Amino acid sequence: MWLHASILKFYSIQCMCIWICILCSQFAKASPLLNTDDTEITSYGHCQLESAIVPSKNAGTSYQLNPACQLVKGVESGVGYTQNNLDSNSYGVSAQLKTVIKALDTWGVAGSLSVSQNKTAIGDSVDWFLNMPFAWVLADTPIHLYTNVGYQYSKQHADLVKWSAAASYQLNSKASITLEAFNQDQKSPFFQSVFQYSIIPDLLTFEASFGQRMEAFRQRWFGFGLSFTP
Repeated sequence: MWLHASILKFYSIQCMCIWICILCSQFAKASPLLNTDDTEITSYGHCQLESAIVPSKNAGTSYQLNPACQLVKGVESGVGYTQNNLDSNSYGVSAQLKTVIKALDTWGVAGSLSVSQNKTAIGDSVDWFLNMPFAWVLADTPIHLYTNVGYQYSKQHADLVKWSAAASYQLNSKASITLEAFNQDQKSPFFQSVFQYSIIPDLLTFEASFGQRMEAFRQRWFGFGLSFTP
């Protein structure tokens, strides 16, 4: 029953994303499964929508929905919603502003500020997060490198310097793979791989991921997502 309900919820989220994304005319390229942010934002006057489902072996299944638009020229604004389990009251909402500091050619830089409110069984928390994404394109190679460095502030728990790094390799004209490492707390970091396959070139890409926390065999997860890049 749990698996059946999860699959139904996943399909309903993805179908909604398909219809909304088709109605929009242009999107920034992004991955709903990666923690590492890129240095791009949506085009002026347009929106994007990311969604993902991530079942975890020890933390249950999380569903994410993140729309974003560039309504003010040069500034992308977005909101997010995360439901941590089907049958729990654990969820989070967030809002973010992001801008490009240096447009990506051989390298690029962006900056973002977000605030999130998370409700869990042990109480509520409000977090502020300042993030700096960096990106590099290796000349004459199918490799892109990404790094994020950020600072998370919260009154409810200790402040945290967060980091992430990712390397993307284009396997062929339709498929690519990304390897990523990142932290979420003061414990050991996480690692994951994300496979991307272009179902409809330059329009619809299917994504699948698998990851686990270093030195924690039971903290594993896998995820699925869809990306639209017309």
